[in-house]
This record gives sequence, C-alpha cells and structure tokens, in this order.
Amino acid sequence: MTESTDVRTDRHPLTASGSVELAVLERSGFDESRHVGAGIVVDAAGAMIDSVGDVTASIYPRSTMKPFQALAIRRSGAVFSAEELVLTTASHAGTPAHQAVVQHMLHAYDHVEADLGCPPDMPYDRATARAMTEPRRLTMNCSGKHAGMLAACRVNGWDESSYLDIEHPMQQAVRATVEDATGETVDVVGIDGCGAPVFPLTFAGMARGIAGVVQRGDADTAALTDAVLAHPWAIDGVGRANTVTIERLGLVAKLGAEGVMVMARPGGAAVVVKVLDGALRAGTLAALTLLERNGVVSAEGVADVMATVGEKVLGGGVPVGAVRVGAGLR
Repeated sequence: MTESTDVRTDRHPLTASGSVELAVLERSGFDESRHVGAGIVVDAAGAMIDSVGDVTASIYPRSTMKPFQALAIRRSGAVFSAEELVLTTASHAGTPAHQAVVQHMLHAYDHVEADLGCPPDMPYDRATARAMTEPRRLTMNCSGKHAGMLAACRVNGWDESSYLDIEHPMQQAVRATVEDATGETVDVVGIDGCGAPVFPLTFAGMARGIAGVVQRGDADTAALTDAVLAHPWAIDGVGRANTVTIERLGLVAKLGAEGVMVMARPGGAAVVVKVLDGALRAGTLAALTLLERNGVVSAEGVADVMATVGEKVLGGGVPVGAVRVGAGLR
C-alpha cells in the first residue's frame, strides 16, 4: 500500500478564498468571465513539485476516479480487450463506435443494456444525439464502467442488482483500490452522477494515485496505461479534449464533472486541477499550463492542443475573443 504523506486532521472543501484565477474569457477586448480554482503537480514518486491554491482541500474526483475503478474491475477478474479496458475508465461520447464496444462487453458476460445501473442519458456526441429519440443507458458516458462492474460481479458470483451499494464487494474493491493508490482513508462516501459511490480526496492524494497508475508498476496499471495510449478515441471521443491531449502529447488525460481534470506523463509527473465553478472549459488549459511551467510538456504542444479543443469565443459566428491563462498560473 502507498504510504500516506497526508497530515491533514480534517477534511474541508475547496473555497473561493482558497482558489486562484485559472482562466479568463475575453470577448471583444473585454474580460467577460473568470474561472478560479486550484491545482497540484507531483513527480513520479508522488511528491509535490508545484501547486496553486489550497491543495490541502478535498474534492470529489468525479470521473477522474475511474482509473481506480477500472483497476478494481480488472483485479476482480473481469477480462477485456484493450479497447474494452479503456471503456471501463472512459467518459465516452456515446458514438456508435463507443456503443458497439460496450455492447460487446455486456454480451461477453451475458448481460443486456437493461442490466446497467447507470441512468439513461443522451450522448455527448451531437451527431449521435440528433439521431436518437430518447436517452439510453448505453449512451450514458459511464456505461463502459458499469458494464465492467457487472462483468466482475458475474465472474465472482456477486449479486448484480445491488452492485452500486457501497457495502457491495464490487464497491469495497474500489474503495480498497482508491485507499491503496492514494494513501488516504475513505471517510466520506458520496453518490456520483452515474449512481456509483465517489469519495472526496485531497489534491495530493489524488495526484499520488494518478501518478502511480501511469508508472506501470504492475501488470494491471501497465495494461490500463498502455490501452489508453493505444486507443485514445475510446476514453473520450474523436476531436474531444482528452482524446486530442493523449494523441498529441502522449499524456494520460481524464476529465471529471464539475471542472476536475487529471493528466499524467507515463513514467513522470501528474497534475490535478479543480475549477471551483465546475466549468469544464478551463480544466484542460489549466492542467496543461501547470505541466508546461514545470517542463513536462512544451509551450508549442499546449498551444497545438488548445487551438484544436479550446472553447471558441464567437460573435455572429466569427471569432471575437479567446480563453486565456489566468493570473494565478502566470
């Protein structure tokens, strides 16, 4: 188990007073919106090398906790192909290609879409959504994770109707994986948007955990890391932020709801960012900026990614501004 370096005596959330300016949206020469938050960079061993804001605070990691859930699924005996393994850690766009992989995962363990415990939802991918008449569980962005959890239940003979309960063996395996990876004790349990348990973690604990995953220290973390790097389309979607970041910079990148972003260089540093107002548009820019100022990625590489996935500030369909790095990251 990872030795904890966390000396906190209480768990507290990130606040406005504990945040710095991460990004600014400028429109027609006037600053229109500001996003504040905090972030941390750790080295391969999990030691902090840079931070902004109150990184002693705890945050819900939301979907950035999925790599630990994916490891718990794999270590529980559910065997998947590389693309399917990526879907267990994905917040996927729900395209037909994503749906096909999840369908195969379900069928491989004699499950059907109705067995998924995640709620029906429309896909992130707009073209796919336009062709649908109603939400589906299959197109919910967490469906791959849920298919993986069902597979683990089938392999182990665990009850499949209650797999989202915190006392269920599946969730206890996730809890143990999170505690082992982060070096923190889970003392609060929340419910994520997909219905699965989610645990508040400190910035430092979360960063240690993600850094540990991409070191490829065992067969399971190696398989997960290599699968994400080999099949970046599966973790998010073609042209989407995480996928483009992985393809162009060779980082493992994972977004989470409410403005959480983690990235890690295999064999190297990891970053965790939380945007306090929950805005997703600031997360990629802030995380890449923190990595760039610590020499993990180049300024040119960051500019290339942001030119593709950064939010466009338009007026009448014409560019009239941009989202730039905030004062807290300069």
